[in-house]
Amino acid sequence: MESRIKYSLEDIRNTPILFVVGKGRSGTTLLSNIIDSHPNVASATESRFLLILWQRYKYMKEWKPEMAEEFIQNVQLDLHVKSLWSFHDGYLEALQEFPRETTVSDLIKSVYIYRKSEFPKEKIQFIVDKNPMYTLFVDRIKQLFPQAKFYRLMRDPRDNVTSHLRYNDHHYGVLTYKWYDFNKRVDELKNKYPDDVFTQNFEQLILNKDKFFKKFGEFSGIKNLSQLEEERLKYKSQLSEKFNDQLKDQHKASTKPLDKSKIGHYKNVLTAKQLNVVEGICFPYAASFGYFPEVEKTRINPLLLLAWKTKHFYINTLSLVLYNFPFSAMRVLSNFFDKKNKSN
Repeated sequence: MESRIKYSLEDIRNTPILFVVGKGRSGTTLLSNIIDSHPNVASATESRFLLILWQRYKYMKEWKPEMAEEFIQNVQLDLHVKSLWSFHDGYLEALQEFPRETTVSDLIKSVYIYRKSEFPKEKIQFIVDKNPMYTLFVDRIKQLFPQAKFYRLMRDPRDNVTSHLRYNDHHYGVLTYKWYDFNKRVDELKNKYPDDVFTQNFEQLILNKDKFFKKFGEFSGIKNLSQLEEERLKYKSQLSEKFNDQLKDQHKASTKPLDKSKIGHYKNVLTAKQLNVVEGICFPYAASFGYFPEVEKTRINPLLLLAWKTKHFYINTLSLVLYNFPFSAMRVLSNFFDKKNKSN
């Protein structure tokens, strides 16, 4: 059983790590669940403990056994981890046995490896972390994990915005500009590290999963996902339990069979005005990924575009500032949000 497996520091350091970045609502939770169904992969979704632990342990000179209990408490400062994650028996003991040369990168990897999954596991040989917000922190991630790879699942911007509208109170213009900005950031990453960044289209996953997973495996090293894709459906109840009521609704597609109706569903939702905005911002850029506009020419009011860009910049800046706070401030903020969450 996985809980009985012990991982040496060498095991942990030799486990490759892949980050799924880019724009959210692109099928990344579905993909993450499929990947996590692999018995040798630890695949986590949307936690931010990595950024918290970096602030706490980036200047650590020496790891000591007595630091283990506090470390687990610090991992749980991330509310997603605290409310939805659990760890295998023996994790505390494993931390206490880590040698003094253990680094913050080693500690972060151990969190993924010892996290309990809804799927049965053998020895972990790959780590995958899906978090669109990490698109803003790729330089920090590369500093932590120089050998890390990055993966982007691209989705038609019109379907992406449509998927957001039901769950997000931001204006569709802001959501559209975020699609454009986050994908351009991944392009910049690709220019810096051409061998470490790979992109596939969500539509390819739905229409030809065998071809999709073959190419994914060639990049990531993770094989046999096409055969495992339907196996995840046997664990629907376990997957659903890890979400609260809101997340169950938002990510319900990740516990269902691949659904072709998710391709082009914007045609039944977006108004002509909304479609004009999405295509006006995203094209001709989106055409380079195989998407084509319905409207021949679109024109966006420059003042409105500036307003959407400004709000998007403001939202990004809040995240960047928060995860650059000193660790003591992060702990205070975590307690604040925890109390607020309990009162709701």
